[in-house]
Amino acid sequence: MDDGFASIEELKRRVTVASVLQCRLMRMVMENKRTVLDVFEEGRGGLNGVLGERLGTWLLRAVPHRSIVGHSYTLHIPPGQEDFRCGREWGEIVGRVTSNTMGTKYTISEVSGANVWHEVCIVTYDINFMGKKGPRKMTATIRAVDKTGRAIEPLQPLSKQNKAPNAVVLESKSPRWNSETRAFGLEFYNRVLVSSVKNFQLVHPEDVDYIVVQFGKVAEGVFTMDARFPMSPIMAFGVAVSAMDHKLACP
Repeated sequence: MDDGFASIEELKRRVTVASVLQCRLMRMVMENKRTVLDVFEEGRGGLNGVLGERLGTWLLRAVPHRSIVGHSYTLHIPPGQEDFRCGREWGEIVGRVTSNTMGTKYTISEVSGANVWHEVCIVTYDINFMGKKGPRKMTATIRAVDKTGRAIEPLQPLSKQNKAPNAVVLESKSPRWNSETRAFGLEFYNRVLVSSVKNFQLVHPEDVDYIVVQFGKVAEGVFTMDARFPMSPIMAFGVAVSAMDHKLACP
C-alpha cells in the first residue's frame, strides 16, 4: 500500500481464510456527468471524503461504457499523479465486467500481461417476475482454490465449465418475509441500513451461515461490501457492480 492505495497484487489475491474485507462502495458523478463506482477498504489508512469523513484505502473504480449488446464496465486502480497530470480520472485497467442484453449473466475478468484476460467469476440472475417487490435470486461461479489462495484447476473459461467439480458455485441467501415490516429481509449485522432489491448475501449451499460476500445500501449512493475467502477484492467488487447495474429482466 502507498499513499492510501492498494497494489494490483493485493486486488487479485483471495481474502485470507481468517479475515474479512470490509469496504464502502460509493456512486460518484464526475465532472463529465459520467457515473462511476468507487470502493474503499474501511479501517485501513487512506483518504478523506468531501465532508471530511474517513473513507479508507481506495481500491478500485468501475467505469461504465456504452455497448450495443449488454452493459460493460472496466475496473481500474485509482489514478496516480501522472494520470491527474494527463487529465485522466482513473488509473491502469485491472479487470472488467460484461453482461448480456437482459442483465441476467455477468462475466468478471482479470487482465494480466499483454492484454491477456482470464474469467474469474460468472454471476447469473434469475428473471424476477415480482419486480421490485420481490428479492433477487443470483448465483456466482468462481474457480476453486486451496487455503493459500492458489487455484487448483486448469485456467479455462468459466463460462464453459460452470458445472465442473473444481468450480465453486455460491448462491444468494434466501431472505425471510417479515410480517412487521411487510418486506423480505436478511440479517446484515448493522452493516446495511436501507432496504433495497440490490442488497444480497452470497453463501455456499452447504454452509448458509458462512457469508462469502455481503452487499447492501446504507444511504443514497452509499453501500457496504464485505468479502471473505475464497473471494478476491476484484471478484467481490465485480459482483457488487453486477448488482448495481440496471437489468431488463430484474428491475
